[in-house]
Amino acid sequence: MFGKIIHLAVCLAFPALIGAAAPLEIDTLTEHGVTMILTAAGHPVADPDGGMTVPPPLKDGDLVAVVSPSGEAHDTDFQAITRTLEDQGWRVRIGEHAAGRNGTYSGSRQQRLSDLSAALTDPEVKAVICTRGGYGAVHLLEDLAELPLSDNPKWLVGFSDISALHALMNSNGIASIHGPMGINMTSPEHISNSCRALFDILKGYGVKYEVDTHPYNRNGVVEATLTGGNLAVIDGLASTPFDCFRPGSVLFIEDVSEPIYKIERMLYRLKLSGVLDMLGGLIVGAFTDVAPDHNYTSMECMIRDMVAEYDFPVAFGIPAGHVKVNVPLILGAPVRLEVTDRATVITQ
Repeated sequence: MFGKIIHLAVCLAFPALIGAAAPLEIDTLTEHGVTMILTAAGHPVADPDGGMTVPPPLKDGDLVAVVSPSGEAHDTDFQAITRTLEDQGWRVRIGEHAAGRNGTYSGSRQQRLSDLSAALTDPEVKAVICTRGGYGAVHLLEDLAELPLSDNPKWLVGFSDISALHALMNSNGIASIHGPMGINMTSPEHISNSCRALFDILKGYGVKYEVDTHPYNRNGVVEATLTGGNLAVIDGLASTPFDCFRPGSVLFIEDVSEPIYKIERMLYRLKLSGVLDMLGGLIVGAFTDVAPDHNYTSMECMIRDMVAEYDFPVAFGIPAGHVKVNVPLILGAPVRLEVTDRATVITQ
C-alpha cells in the first residue's frame, strides 16, 4: 500500500524550510526498512506567517499528561506507557479516568472533559498525549472551546478521533501533532521509529520524510500550512467553529474502515463547497480496512479520479494513520511538500 520510506529525518525546525544550511546529523536509526536521521536543530515558538503558535519543546523533568478523551482504554498498560515516557526524561501524570469505562467511552462526558480540561489548563503540563481514538472527542469541543487555551499553549498528540481535538487546538492558533498515541507506547524496550520521531518533535526538532514515488502522484512543490487528519472526523466539523479547511493549505487525509463510496461522498462535499479548488496540496495517508467495490479497486484509485481536474501536488502512499509505521505530522505548522519522479519529501 505504501512506498518504502527512504529516509525519516529529524531536522531543522519549520520556519527555516527553504535555503537553510544542512542540519548537523547526530544519529541514524533503522527499523523495518526505515532510516531515521537525527540532526541538531533549534525550535521556534511561533509560525510568523500563519500566526499559529508552536508549543515550546519539552525538557528533562517536564510533565506529560496522558488522557483518554474518546474510546475506553481499560485494558491499556498505563504502567508501560509511563515507563516509555519516563525513559525520555519526562514526568508522567495519568488522567483520573483514563483507564475507565462507560459504555464504549473511557468515562462519562463529564469525566472525560474533566481529565482533558485539567491537563490543558495546568501550566505545569507541557504536553497532552491521548491514549487512543475511537469516538467521543466531539462531545467535548464546545466546553473545551471556552478554555483559555492560548494562554498556556502545549502539545496535544494523537490521531483518528483525536483529529477533533487537533481542529480545536488549531482553531485556537496552536499547532498539534497527528501521530502515535499511548497505545503505541506500551513496549518501552521496543520503541518504533514513529514514536522516536514523535519524541524528537516534542523535544524541539523538525522532521523530514522521504518516501518512494507512487504511480498516482502529481508532481509539484508547495509551502503552506498543514491541516487535516481523519477525514470522517474533520468532514463532520466542516462549517462549524472547528472547520480546519483553509484556502491554500496542504490537506492531509486518512481513515479506517470506511467504504470507498462514503469517502467519495465526503470528497464530493469538499469539491462542491469549493474546498478542493482552493487547496495548495494534498497528502494521502493510510486508508485501511477498505474493500474494493464495483466501481474502484482501491480507495487510492477513487481519490486519484476525484482530484484529477486540479493542478496542486498530490502525494499518495504516505504512512500516516491506522498503520504500524505512523509518521507524526505537525498540524497547523508550515510544511514543504515536494513531489517528484524520484520521491515525495515532506519537511516541517
